[in-house]
Amino acid sequence: MTELKYWLWLSLALYQSGRKITSLLEKFDTPSDIYNAGKADFRQIENINKKDIDRLCDKSLAKAEQVMEECRKKGIRIMTFNSEYYPKLLANIFDPPYVLYVKSQNRIDLNNALTVAVVGTRTMSDYGRDMAVKLGRDLASAGVTVISGMARGIDGAALSGALSAGGKTIAVLGCGVDIAYPPEHSEMMQKIAETGMVISEYPPGSAPLPNHFPSRNRIISGLSSGTVVVESSESGGSLITASQALEQGRDVFAVPGKATEAKSDGTNELIRQGAHLVTSALDIISEYQSEYVNIFEKAMQTEQIRIKTEPVCATTEKVVSKTPVSPLPAVDNNLYKELPDNEKRIIDCMSFTPTHVDTLAEKTNLSASELNSALTLLEMKGLIKQLAGRHFTLKL
Repeated sequence: MTELKYWLWLSLALYQSGRKITSLLEKFDTPSDIYNAGKADFRQIENINKKDIDRLCDKSLAKAEQVMEECRKKGIRIMTFNSEYYPKLLANIFDPPYVLYVKSQNRIDLNNALTVAVVGTRTMSDYGRDMAVKLGRDLASAGVTVISGMARGIDGAALSGALSAGGKTIAVLGCGVDIAYPPEHSEMMQKIAETGMVISEYPPGSAPLPNHFPSRNRIISGLSSGTVVVESSESGGSLITASQALEQGRDVFAVPGKATEAKSDGTNELIRQGAHLVTSALDIISEYQSEYVNIFEKAMQTEQIRIKTEPVCATTEKVVSKTPVSPLPAVDNNLYKELPDNEKRIIDCMSFTPTHVDTLAEKTNLSASELNSALTLLEMKGLIKQLAGRHFTLKL
């Protein structure tokens, strides 16, 4: 408890500056060592200026004790950098938050979870909303922990979708976790705290100031293996999150949008620059299939399937939800017996588990041009589906 008090004193003295605290911890072992140091010691530390030194030389613990008491009254847990539950992904970023305030009914260990952030514009289109809800729902259904900022627009839609699937969600706020911002998301915030976590680096009572949100975004991306941008203009705040994800060495995904829509300029530009193109949750999860096999298989089984319905004069498609089954369905080779030889050879090497294009080339002995041509035709016929990383599966 005493060390917790020093963590709070330090983070409050330096206004939660992860970079400055990192510089201090490179010289001193613990926050209590920093507390016991003097002005001459602080002058030797890089990134620490005169104002910082003055605050560090104020040894009053009154504010730290006040924050601890307020957290106790409001049921807010304090998670410090050395906590057993502190997320390892977040600990590895350049400027981690050394103190986090957490509102949750249960302790949640993110260190064994696949975490994916879904972010985007506050002024979403109907298309953006539908995609955000679907991605949030399908990711959560597969067992992915969905992370976002609980802002209006895409963030809230993604978290709403994840909650509808009964999944774990993490909301990262730019204010205290005792403040619902925006106010219309207060019920959502309560539901997130019941099954997941509401997190902030700002102590209780902190207002949602504009300068808090860019700093908040680094935590969203820092907690996540990958960040998905659903809809954003070229100057959108969610692009800051994507940029920070890249700096942190994390994956960036983007949902393509209409070339004529300003709300899609940012996501289309991300794809142009090499972000993974996303049309379904499986496009995201397939990037982590080797590490999270169970989640990948569950995503394969719960993704929507298309079934053919008649009338005679026209063929239409109807989308229905597939009830999770196990194992994956068997391949009915009779469906493909009329295909040309090259296409049939490819189908014979495939299943409902993704196969990489290099494996198909090796198994079929087709040239690159023959293979690519046949794959394109099979996709056009609706018989196979291409996933991220040039993986292909039979289409359910």
